This record gives sequence, C-alpha cells and structure tokens, in this order.
Amino acid sequence: MLKDIGHNLAFSGKANIKRDRLTRFLIEQGEKSQQHRIILFLDEAHRLHELHYGWLMDIYNELDCVGIHLTVILVGQNELLYQRSAFIRAKKAQIIGRFMVHEYEFTGIRNIEDLKPCLSGYDHDSEYPIGSEWSYARYFFPEAFNKGYRLEHCAEELMKIFNDLRRKAGLTKPVEIPMQYLTLTVEYALRKFGANGQNLDWLTTACWEEAILKSGYVEAEIHQEII
Repeated sequence: MLKDIGHNLAFSGKANIKRDRLTRFLIEQGEKSQQHRIILFLDEAHRLHELHYGWLMDIYNELDCVGIHLTVILVGQNELLYQRSAFIRAKKAQIIGRFMVHEYEFTGIRNIEDLKPCLSGYDHDSEYPIGSEWSYARYFFPEAFNKGYRLEHCAEELMKIFNDLRRKAGLTKPVEIPMQYLTLTVEYALRKFGANGQNLDWLTTACWEEAILKSGYVEAEIHQEII
C-alpha cells in the first residue's frame, strides 16, 4: 500500500513500522482535505483475507480517533460477494459495517445505449496530443471528423459486429463486452486504420471486425463459456 500511494519509504522497516508510516501519511492527507476524509480504492479485493481486514480496521480506527473518516471502496470479482456473505454468517459486523455496507455490480457493454457514451468519449472527451484540443477521433481521422463523422455513430454497426462474431463462434450467453476488450478494439482500429496507420478515409465493417478479433474478445468469451 505504501508503494501504491507513492511513499518514498515503502520498503524500509518492519511491518508495524510500515503500518504506522501508512497511517501517518493518511492522517496528513486527510488533514489537508476540507472534509477530513480519505477515500481508499482497493482493487483485487477478493484476494483479501480476514487478517487484512483487521489491519484495515486498525487504520480506520486510528484515523477516526483524530477526526478523519476513511471510506474504503473494494473492487473485485464475484468472490468478494461470497466473502461478504461469509462475514455476515460469522456475524463479523465490524467488517461489514466499515467496508461492506453497500454493493454495486459493474457490468460490461450490453446494448447500444451502453456503447454510445463510451465511443463518444473518443469523439469529445479525450485529447491527443495533450494541449491540442483535438480528440482521439479527430487526431486519427481529421478529414472525416471535419465532415461530421463520429465514432458514436458507429455504435449500432459495432454492436451488430460483436453479436455476429459471437454467433459465428457459437457463443450462447447474453452479450456483455468488458471495457478492456472494447478499448482494445477501438485503439486497434484507430492506430491500424487511422492517420498513423493505413490512413483510411473512415472505419469500415471489415476494419471493426479485424479490430474485435485482434482484441482477443472472442477467445476470452469462448473460454468463459467453457468454464
């Protein structure tokens, strides 16, 4: 955790010294905040054990003693829900109350309504190069962009291609495209077929199909369906 927050002394000292160092750092950061609040995101949280939650509780309590509220957001796989259920059965209210009060499921792209805002980000909410005020779509396809072409307009076609490739692969589960594979698909398409690559006028159906296949999405879905 010291390493992840960029602390200069992440590796020196024993475990208890490192924990005190982490607590002092969080106190310093919390005191700088007008709300006296620290928000801590823990990824891969399904790998945590009860011992680790004990450490988090110690940190939580020490911050609370000096008037700083710690909010922990756990991000993980479905195993995290199983852990929560186990803690409830074991009546570990101190863990549930501090770190697992609410739950929220992140889903992949399921329909065009999910896909459009993601593609729109490449049209409007991105910038490359930094300081240019040009979005990714404008940078890689400047002439098409000036003519009004936008990636978000490709949402219906792109969703259809994802579904077509799933059918060809014999996939039967409801479609849910993880963001990892969507971003890999779009980035491949921009780099391969845009201004720095083949410099095409715009992205065709064949371009999108190649980009999806190169992302590894279909292979990953086949593997998941076998499991």
